[in-house]
Amino acid sequence: MACRVCKSENNQKFEGELTASLPDLKGLKVPPTYICQSVLVCLDCGFAELVIPTNELQALKKAKAGSAS
Repeated sequence: MACRVCKSENNQKFEGELTASLPDLKGLKVPPTYICQSVLVCLDCGFAELVIPTNELQALKKAKAGSAS
């Protein structure tokens, strides 16, 4: 699969951990969401992509809705 940015075929899949937090001050009241997922990284330009699993995506949506109040 070619890189979406530079079209290189020099890609590597890594296992990664990501902590997603809301970017505003209201988000400080909401705990971060931990995501463990494979990350595809282009070793030429550094572009990376991942798909957030359904459970973690729902947690992010719930966190966003909870911070709006």
